[in-house]
Amino acid sequence: MDRARKLQILADSAKYDASCASSGARRAAVPGGIGSSDGTGICHSYTPDGRCVSLLKILLTNFCVFDCQYCVNRVSNDLPRARFSVGEVVDLTLDFYRRNYIEGLFLSSGIVQSADYTMEQMAAVARTLRETHRFGGYIHLKVIPGASTLLIEEAGRWADRVSANIELAVERELIRLAPEKRHGVIETTMSTIRERRDAADADRATRDAPRFAPAGQSTQLIVGAGLDRDADILTLSSRLYRSHKLRRVYCALEPLVAVVDCDLPSLRGPARRRSRAWRGGVPRAGSGSAPGAQHSAGDR
Repeated sequence: MDRARKLQILADSAKYDASCASSGARRAAVPGGIGSSDGTGICHSYTPDGRCVSLLKILLTNFCVFDCQYCVNRVSNDLPRARFSVGEVVDLTLDFYRRNYIEGLFLSSGIVQSADYTMEQMAAVARTLRETHRFGGYIHLKVIPGASTLLIEEAGRWADRVSANIELAVERELIRLAPEKRHGVIETTMSTIRERRDAADADRATRDAPRFAPAGQSTQLIVGAGLDRDADILTLSSRLYRSHKLRRVYCALEPLVAVVDCDLPSLRGPARRRSRAWRGGVPRAGSGSAPGAQHSAGDR
């Protein structure tokens, strides 16, 4: 499969992840390197299907061993599959940057072989960009829940922002729709990120220590896939902000039933009403946001 076809498949597969805003990053240009990002953020503009227009937003692969019923890339879904090598993602990022198409990279992935194997490949992309090519642009890496502490540290060393998706607000719904996932594993990963950020900040207060994910961490909830209530979503979001110092909790309201043929509630009515009511994470009657929009439950 040629690179253009891989890009078409893996960019399309990545569009359902809403959490790709880049506020809070500040990275100076590297002498002799390429790219930089500043504290105003790269871009807050999204295409109608949820893609951030200034980031190369792709999956490393849409192969996945998990069977999450709300996910278009689940193992049981019959769709074209593709996989980039580490070198291909690096080359695409640099090529698109030099053409002024993008200002950074948002990289996620399906789970192949194991959480550690997948996380190692993703961290290698960021490490190669930073060390080999001295890339100073913005990088957001999805952290695979359950990956080892060493690999999470590696990801945070090279990325500006990292994120682990909590998926659903009620664990019984997560177990029903994504039997391989558990809130405890996801939150343990979030805690590791928070602890490493706190330690890095403390080190920098006394010496010139490396930064760890300076733009913080975020997560995403899928609204409407399960039977979670708005109160469940807001309660969990509030706790995650406090416990893990999240920058944002994104709420994805994309009606995935249109593209995923599985046993989920119909989103044609409820999701449209919810997306009109959600504004910045606070349900409000009469808000005029478009159906299928993505919002963040606060912005910390």
